Amino acid sequence: MQNEIKWGIFMEMFELSPLSFFLGIATVIGVALLRFHFPFRYQYFCYFVKNRPKLIKKILTRSYLKNKSAVGILDKATSDILAGSYDDAEKHILEGINLVLNSGGARNQIIRNYLFNHLSWLLYYKGLHRESLEIALRLYEKIPSTPNILALISCNFARIGEIGKAIEIKSEYIKKGKTNPSVILSCEAEIEAAKGNLQKAVELFNKAKKKKSYISVCFHHPEIEKRIGQLTKAA
Repeated sequence: MQNEIKWGIFMEMFELSPLSFFLGIATVIGVALLRFHFPFRYQYFCYFVKNRPKLIKKILTRSYLKNKSAVGILDKATSDILAGSYDDAEKHILEGINLVLNSGGARNQIIRNYLFNHLSWLLYYKGLHRESLEIALRLYEKIPSTPNILALISCNFARIGEIGKAIEIKSEYIKKGKTNPSVILSCEAEIEAAKGNLQKAVELFNKAKKKKSYISVCFHHPEIEKRIGQLTKAA
């Protein structure tokens, strides 16, 4: 009898109430989310200093030095692009793609998509517009939610002289909502440049420069300055 009482008390200690059950589920989900997002912590830190380009590059480089995983390689490639070191960026992007290309898991898939996104922007900056367009179109077909990929597609069409398609894709990008003002202005600038309105293009790029946040590889500040110089000289 005494043993039965002790056993009953023991079982009561482990009896789950609705509150304890939901707390347990919440704890498991919280730990899983923390483990999933923890490798991206350096990228999240950058959002708090998004208008301080030098500090962003230091944070992303530190990510690579602390952890040379696919995430660290992605961060280093981002830092290289923001610094204009395109050859180094390409080396790290290809290294990262080879690392995760045949790997499973949601995290690796996200990293792989970001690496191909970076590659398409990198090729655009290097003047390889058709190659950039090909990758961007494939990426959009696979992951339509890729940030600013429609803008890149539009600008690539503009740079190869297909103005009608550039305008059509830009309109589609605007309809998506949540567009980046600097990206829209840069996109419009490339379309004006393709039309031969170089002075108008320069004006739009100057407006884009004032609205720029430095954390994105999409039309980052040095590249806007470089494009302004090219168009001013051509005008």
